[in-house]
Formats: sequence, C-alpha cells, structure tokens
Amino acid sequence: MSVSRPQRQVTAPVQRLSIAFAVSGAARYVGGLDMGRAWVRALRRLGLPLAYSFGFSPHPRVSLAAPLPVGFAAERELVEVYLDARVEPADVAGRLPAQLPAGLGVRGVEELPLNAPPLASRIQAADYVVQFLDPPPADLAERVARLLEAQTLPFARVRPGREVRFDLRPRILAARVEERAGKAALTLRLQHGPRGAARPEDVLAALGLEPAAARVTRVALVLA
Repeated sequence: MSVSRPQRQVTAPVQRLSIAFAVSGAARYVGGLDMGRAWVRALRRLGLPLAYSFGFSPHPRVSLAAPLPVGFAAERELVEVYLDARVEPADVAGRLPAQLPAGLGVRGVEELPLNAPPLASRIQAADYVVQFLDPPPADLAERVARLLEAQTLPFARVRPGREVRFDLRPRILAARVEERAGKAALTLRLQHGPRGAARPEDVLAALGLEPAAARVTRVALVLA
C-alpha cells in the first residue's frame, strides 16, 4: 500500500529581504551549497517565517546572489530571503549575528520589492582586493599598465575534461596597484554575469604571477 506524502501548505511570500554579510576565517573554506545550508539553519534558529517554493518538494526560498569561491574572504556578500510574514529588517539585523557560525558577520538587512529581479540576475561586476603573501615583483604597476593597454588578451581556462578559451581583456573593468597596510595590493573590478566572468586568478596568471601566492577578498558585488 502506498503512503501519500504530506504536502506543506505553500503560499505566496509577503516580504523579501536582502542580507549583506562578511566572510572570514574558517568560513572562507565553506563551499556554496554548504554556505546556503548554513544560512537556512541560522534563519530557522532565528524563527523567521521562511517562505517555501512550490512543487512536490518545497524548499526554503533562501539563495546566495553569487556563491563565493572557496578560499576567498568577503566584505559584503548578499543573500536574499522570502518570508511568509512581515518582519522588521532592523530587528533581524540585530538578532541574526548570534545565530551565525564563526566567520560570518552581518553587514546590513534591507527590504526589497517582491517583484524586483533576483539579485543574481542583477550582478554586473565584482570588486576584489588581492594581497600578496610574499612581496610582489617590483614592476607590478608596469605589468598592470601593459595589461590594461592591451587590445585583446587571449586566455585559456582549464576545466576538468575541457579547455575554455576567451578574450580576458573586456572582462577586466578596472585594475590598479594600491598600498594597503604598508604593502602593495592589487584592486580589481571584474565582469560577472551571463556575458562572461573573469576571476582574480585569471588576472594574476595574465600578469605572470602565481595565484597560490595571494589572498583574495571580494569587497563588493556590483548590481545593475
């Protein structure tokens, strides 16, 4: 005899929140799927009335705007949350930090229009700071200048079982060398989205630098 599976009552959400958060310490090594689960657990512990998707297997409508690459720190990532009942964003911002695992910090909570496009579809670029574990080459600024002067930068990204070739240059929107805490650092704004994305390690490779010798922080996601 078959047993029917009980169905969760699913209704249309009444509120949508965007939560900005930082990533540091051991949380840098949490993958995208596990990061999403960590947020669902924290929001449930907080007692938020999470909205669920429709269908046979509803799931909480909680999603990261752009999963952070493993090993990167971040200053202002975004997660969007749909709710079945209204809450005060300032109250969520005040109570949420106590429910988060070590390495995640709340930067702000704001309400978004329910009918606005998903955050993931609005991301156009991302800002990064690359700090070097060892002193970078003395001609780093000159290398960056030559990179930006190039008309094209043919690039090959190796993935398991295949190689992806593209022009890296139009995906580098800005790059410069700055001094941070008395050391040279590379700041980047890179294209991110359906038109194609660049990664900090791509730029480092194009500069003739070893990506493993740098620590990357994603400073912000740039929205349309």
